[in-house]
Amino acid sequence: MIERQRGYLPHRELRDATYFVTFRLAGTLPQKILQQILAERQSYLAAAQKQNRKLTDQEEKRLKYLESRSIQQYLDRGLGECWLSRPPVAEIIKQSILYFDGSRYTSHAFCIMPNHFHWLVTPWIADNSSSLDSSLISIMHSIKSFTAHQANKILKRKGPFWNREYYDHLVRSSEEFGRLLVYILENPLKAGLCKDWQEWPWTICSAPIQASLERKDSVQSSSASEDAGVTNC
Repeated sequence: MIERQRGYLPHRELRDATYFVTFRLAGTLPQKILQQILAERQSYLAAAQKQNRKLTDQEEKRLKYLESRSIQQYLDRGLGECWLSRPPVAEIIKQSILYFDGSRYTSHAFCIMPNHFHWLVTPWIADNSSSLDSSLISIMHSIKSFTAHQANKILKRKGPFWNREYYDHLVRSSEEFGRLLVYILENPLKAGLCKDWQEWPWTICSAPIQASLERKDSVQSSSASEDAGVTNC
């Protein structure tokens, strides 16, 4: 297991694990929101310090959930810079993700929103790699660095493109994987960007997941036909 500290959030990285990753554009969160998140963390820390202890794993999980929820709710409002809503920029992100799929990681599903990006991914860590190496950090740095440079060229701008900090969550079960997959698929629907996830051009699923979704659609369609008394000739 790799333990790493990034910003004010502790992170753990496990070999052969799958992660739900979110990264957002620079300047998408106002200072007020960031201060609220920091204040909430400081209140947890102060309570723990009074008891002369560190935060428990459960408290860390709770804080991470609250921080993520606050950020996601604000991002889904589509405020701030929305450079990813421009098709040429979104295409760069899409192709960058797909380029190393199957060589550095397995990309299960991702969704490019106007000002942020969600991704279910399993990094590949070589058997002979050092336990101090972080495959996920390396992948994120590579993608963010390349896409920021290319996107800025298209936008004819300079300066930070992505926010330095990104959010990652260890997926601990197949049930959680399913919930996060649904969250990714439904994100553009809940933001009012489309009426069906398949209408959104920047939601991409791997072939196995796409096949699984098609099978479920087929079963649901068949069940609906049976319930309606429809039979196939």
